[in-house]
Amino acid sequence: MTELAASEAQAPVVTVARRPIRVLLTGSVAAIAFAFVAVIVIGLLVVGPKFLSFGNVSILGTWLVVPLVVAAFAGFALLAGVVDLSIGSMVGFSTAAFAQLLAQGWDPLPAGIVTLALCLAFGGINAIAIVGFGADPIAATLGMLVALRGIAWAIVGGQAIYAFNPGLFAMVNQTAFGLPLFFELAIVLTLVMTIIVTKSRFGRHLQATGGDDRAAARAGISVRMVRTAALLLSAFGAGLGGIITVGQLGSVSRATGFGLEFQVYAALMIGGFSILRGGVGNPIGGALGLLVVAGTANILDLSGASPYCANIIVGLLLLAAVLLDRLRGGDAYE
Repeated sequence: MTELAASEAQAPVVTVARRPIRVLLTGSVAAIAFAFVAVIVIGLLVVGPKFLSFGNVSILGTWLVVPLVVAAFAGFALLAGVVDLSIGSMVGFSTAAFAQLLAQGWDPLPAGIVTLALCLAFGGINAIAIVGFGADPIAATLGMLVALRGIAWAIVGGQAIYAFNPGLFAMVNQTAFGLPLFFELAIVLTLVMTIIVTKSRFGRHLQATGGDDRAAARAGISVRMVRTAALLLSAFGAGLGGIITVGQLGSVSRATGFGLEFQVYAALMIGGFSILRGGVGNPIGGALGLLVVAGTANILDLSGASPYCANIIVGLLLLAAVLLDRLRGGDAYE
């Protein structure tokens, strides 16, 4: 009896010890990580060493800074069970407002603070509609998407706003270790967000709220506060992305941010997030999804293939991600 009891006591320990390895090899992050490695291998075979050259990676990194930042914050909304379709227009509004303030002689810091405050105000309106009045998230944020796009167009007018600030341009476009500094900071931000999601109390509340809001409420979690915070963070990330865009380009047009929401959400879904159910996803998976999409488009561009092929491949990857999400159905957050 003593030996039997001892063996039963040891069994759970073995199971717990092995589970992280199993999750690492079978989880959604592992799947997109394998896809990322496959893109690198294909790039080297098709394009050659140029694919991983500092020059090419630097170009990709510069292009990915804003999507990575926006995705890192938008993932919070998806985890809370809310789809924020207004992030692309929020980026467009942020660039227009920030550029207009710079063009009027404002310093970048106060102009950035005012711009982020305005974005948080619009994020608060989303929260009031969705959390306060129970509006459907897609319908509510779609209305905000249209409204913000109209406001941005009204600010920009018929011509682009030129708001070149030498100090801001130098800061946003500087390099470190041969790569864009802000690209490296975006990767660090993704890692920080991953720690928040997987290790913090707020992250657990996000997962619980998105997974089953009624069960979360019975467990004492303030579902309304969690979803409000997620929507505010989503708006803040989009506003920050707009400010970075102005710093990169020194100007803004009416088309800035157009369609960014589809680019970000497609990459997040490819990386393991779910639009069909909340509580599922990992910021690292979302970042890898963006890298896979960008790497695929870059391979096609360098090999001289039609740029429309990238849309076909991304569409197929997205369909595969949706099908896998349906197959994974009731799985818990990984």
